[in-house]
Amino acid sequence: MSSLYDVSIPVYTDITKTTQSILKKGEEHFKAQGKDTAELAKLRIAEDMLPLHTQVFIIVATGRKLIERVSGGSPVDTPMKEYSLAECHELLEAHLAELSKVDRGAVDPRATTEVPCKFGPEEFKASARDYVFGYPIPTGYFHLNMVYALLRGQGVPLGKKDYMAEFMKTFTKA
Repeated sequence: MSSLYDVSIPVYTDITKTTQSILKKGEEHFKAQGKDTAELAKLRIAEDMLPLHTQVFIIVATGRKLIERVSGGSPVDTPMKEYSLAECHELLEAHLAELSKVDRGAVDPRATTEVPCKFGPEEFKASARDYVFGYPIPTGYFHLNMVYALLRGQGVPLGKKDYMAEFMKTFTKA
């Protein structure tokens, strides 16, 4: 059976790296097309949808809560604001550094520890293991998918391989 660390920190690292990779590809595409890259952070599929910069913010903020709850560490403040594209890159880079410092020894013993989870105005409690599977992992994938869809909607040449590369990095060709 996989440990709590195995099903949380490396998975969230892959989500974060994939977000970073496809965002860079989106920026390169915008530059090649002569488009204003500042507009990239403001992309929305629908008017009532959160913009791309907020999708990135949620990935990072949720990952930081994941670290706090599974390791027992201190919270890292991630202010909700309008982030520029450069700030989105900085957020993702800083978050990867934070994820790389998480100690397996601090995480694995906390699998059955009850942790809080806020979803909108509602508050819940769950074991750290249930929390990982029920909130940060699905939330991370959801917002990664939104970033992907926003970029594809702008003609960024992304494919499934771009999405899957980080998740399949340990695979070997048969």
